[in-house]
Amino acid sequence: MLDFVILDRLQRIQESIKLIEDRTNYIEIAKELVIPEDDAMLIDSIALRLQVIGEHVKKIDSLDPNLFPEKLQIDPDPIIRFRDFISHHYEKTDYEIIFDIIKNKLPYLSEKIKFFLKDNFV
Repeated sequence: MLDFVILDRLQRIQESIKLIEDRTNYIEIAKELVIPEDDAMLIDSIALRLQVIGEHVKKIDSLDPNLFPEKLQIDPDPIIRFRDFISHHYEKTDYEIIFDIIKNKLPYLSEKIKFFLKDNFV
């Protein structure tokens, strides 16, 4: 059985993904993340949630280095590296990369976690 800390962190990753999805469900093109240009609240909130996801992945990976690559078939390194990039170079973060993560990476991560939790706790 999974450690409670790991379970809690996986659930928090799912919560962050859901918040990002809810905040961006109307977004169809990357530029919409930064419109209006004088209001960075949306992109800032998403970047923070991506940072949170990366932090949870980093902690889980330190507790169980086999969970992501072996049980979830996900390489944790790009997630952790992006968390580090946001943390240390936020002003250089490209909204098109964030858009790609939202549309192409987070759904995959969410599905993998969802199926893993279902198989291990239901």
